Amino acid sequence: MAKKKSKSPEPIVESLAIAVSPTRAWEALTSPRILGDVVMGHVEIDPKPGKPFIWQWGVWKKSAPRADEDAYTWRGQVLDAVPGSTLVLGGAGQSLAVLTVKGEGEAALVTVVQADVPRGYDFEGYRRGWADFLLKLKTLLERPPYQNEVFLRTLVNASPAQVIAAWLSASTLSKLLPGKVKLQAKPGGAYEWQRKDRPGAKETGRFLEISKGRRVSFTWGAGAKPREVRISAEKTPYGALVSLEQIGTSSGFHEADRRMWAHLLERLQVYFYYGKKIGA
Repeated sequence: MAKKKSKSPEPIVESLAIAVSPTRAWEALTSPRILGDVVMGHVEIDPKPGKPFIWQWGVWKKSAPRADEDAYTWRGQVLDAVPGSTLVLGGAGQSLAVLTVKGEGEAALVTVVQADVPRGYDFEGYRRGWADFLLKLKTLLERPPYQNEVFLRTLVNASPAQVIAAWLSASTLSKLLPGKVKLQAKPGGAYEWQRKDRPGAKETGRFLEISKGRRVSFTWGAGAKPREVRISAEKTPYGALVSLEQIGTSSGFHEADRRMWAHLLERLQVYFYYGKKIGA
């Protein structure tokens, strides 16, 4: 997390119930592939005491100001592990974090306790970061009801109105996507995105619904049956809880679309966390 003045020396404690078995939750917490999907970056972990680990928040590392690049790579050792129950991560000069899993049947409670926040770092940023980590883990493990539906959630350090306004601003979207965006922010209004990540590629569609400060929906993708994307935001103690749902997705588009939207939501987080600044 970025270096900002810590507001409290107290431990951070965040818990979230996930509708999967404790065994499945533990497997996710110790899987480099699943953790890498949650943090949108590179993870190395072997849940055995004494083994090194690396967690790297890939989108944040690339999009945050250069001075903070190293803040998004967490290295250390597995200090202790009780298979199926407890994972203790830390090491010399690193914060100590304890991840636990409890539950039975198809209900697991995952808890993160961070013993301390490094001096000079942002306490609230770390707290929001762990809450966001658990929310993304829950969303990933609790699959949406329809096989090819895309469903993502994240916490953004902004108000719901600011989040929705960002999706209706051509200048803001040009930074987030990135690329060049033109749009008419009204129901039925058209948008056009000249993609910077794929030179020559262009996305077009129309806004279907705009509820000021609450949600926006629009068509996505060419063809006779374009997908529909719905973005909503609601207020929480951590900022805005942003949900993105894409429906009408064929199996050929599902994973590529899911990763693209997840990437853009991470950039949305960076944009607001750093005061509407973001790296290309």
